[in-house]
Amino acid sequence: MSDTTTVGRLRTALGDVRYPADKGRLVDHASRNNADEDTVHALHSIPDGVYTSFDEVVDSAALDPGREA
Repeated sequence: MSDTTTVGRLRTALGDVRYPADKGRLVDHASRNNADEDTVHALHSIPDGVYTSFDEVVDSAALDPGREA
């Protein structure tokens, strides 16, 4: 298991989430969308707070550009 994910995996997991959304809502939403374990774990690792956009989530998540989408 890894603490990293990709932008593509985040987009798939959170594509239909409504912002603003807090960390708990993002994690829950990704889990309900059957996101892979690494993506859910990466969302657990972002700072607590309210995110107003997908870009803010991307900026806060640990990304691994070497991984496949």
